[in-house]
Amino acid sequence: MFRFAAARLSSLTTMKSFPAVHALAAMVIVVALLVHCKPATGAASAAPAVAEAVNPLLNPPVNDGHRLPVAIAMRVINISDIDEVTQRFKMVGYLVARWTDPRLAYTRQAPWDKFRTFSPGEIWFPRFDFVNGIVPHSASDVTIRVFPNGTVRYSERSSAELANTFHLRKFPFDQQTLEILIHPTVSDDQLVDLMPDRSIDPISAEPRVYDSLAQWRISAMNATVQQVPGMDGESVSEIRLTVEIVRHFNFYLWKVFLPLVLMVVLSWTVFWIDPDDLGSQVQISVTTILTMIAFAFAIQSNLPKVPYLTHIDVFFLICYLFVFATSIELTTVNVVGRSGRGDRARHMRRISSIGLPAAFFVVNLIVVLIYFD
Repeated sequence: MFRFAAARLSSLTTMKSFPAVHALAAMVIVVALLVHCKPATGAASAAPAVAEAVNPLLNPPVNDGHRLPVAIAMRVINISDIDEVTQRFKMVGYLVARWTDPRLAYTRQAPWDKFRTFSPGEIWFPRFDFVNGIVPHSASDVTIRVFPNGTVRYSERSSAELANTFHLRKFPFDQQTLEILIHPTVSDDQLVDLMPDRSIDPISAEPRVYDSLAQWRISAMNATVQQVPGMDGESVSEIRLTVEIVRHFNFYLWKVFLPLVLMVVLSWTVFWIDPDDLGSQVQISVTTILTMIAFAFAIQSNLPKVPYLTHIDVFFLICYLFVFATSIELTTVNVVGRSGRGDRARHMRRISSIGLPAAFFVVNLIVVLIYFD
């Protein structure tokens, strides 16, 4: 129609004589076209709103003025990137919700008619939010199935990066609890009442095959519900999923504790060297201290950076102190020997060769009792 009006207007303007009547007619045609197109655009934009208002299934089901019970379960597939320094971890799993909508009940037409599948834009379903999420979680593979009795089962594959509080005082012999907090979004928090779904196994079998938890083992998973304050002051139901994990400490046992013990034992070899040979004793002691410092810098990337002393930090300090005590001992014995009291120096050396190893064992035993009481 625009082309026709333009052609008509062009033909009028190319005439040798352009009467006022022709100009007025051209203006009327253009204005009529503009007025005709404006209602069409408005009708097109209003179509989704009309469709949404026509479909009553997009509204939440009425439950006699009460909140709609919704059972929630999380089937964890994988947990990765557990970072004790930044206090966060990543989780991938299937979020499953189940509720009853009598409006969707139907009569089975055949034995194979066990359920019917709907798309997210066809019926109402509650939206969920991960409270301790660093960023909004991503949802994919969304499935909504409706069974003949009106039971609706919603599932989505969720990926989230979650904040968590780690208690690392016993590191690396620690056990941690990962928390996944889920509650309805603000638009649905007063419409639904969450509860844990005990019928679904919360831990998938897949982690035994391809999980990326080289340092951890999933031991258990529990779900509890609690009421927390909402945006408007009213209570909101919240699901707290806890994943119990146990650290594999073999890496630290063989790569950290054992080398440190060997370094301390190496510093004790000065006890079997002649007290008069100060040069050899000092060389062993200084080399051991420098080796321990270099070793600490080499493995610091594998240790959590927390503002308190973990068990492995205390063990490092004990090793430093006993290597330093060995240096003090050999210096004292050499000074006493040079003062003409050789018997006394040898007696001190015999006591040190037994006392320092025994004290090392006792101090570490006390630390273990304190940290693992």
